[in-house]
Amino acid sequence: MKKRLVVLFAAAFVPILGLAACGGEVEEQVREQVEQEVDQQVQEGRTQIEQQVQEGRTQIEEGIEKQ
Repeated sequence: MKKRLVVLFAAAFVPILGLAACGGEVEEQVREQVEQEVDQQVQEGRTQIEQQVQEGRTQIEEGIEKQ
């Protein structure tokens, strides 16, 4: 009787443990995807800033040349 109870108890927890393990893997994948998206957004922001700085320099240089 005790062996049956132990087997049933173990059978009930094996799927739960498997689900928890899969959940951790999914969480890691989501974290990596979010990090990639953040890195991409940061890089795009840097590119835009660099373009704006270059445009500003060009405008300043053109203004100096006109004087």
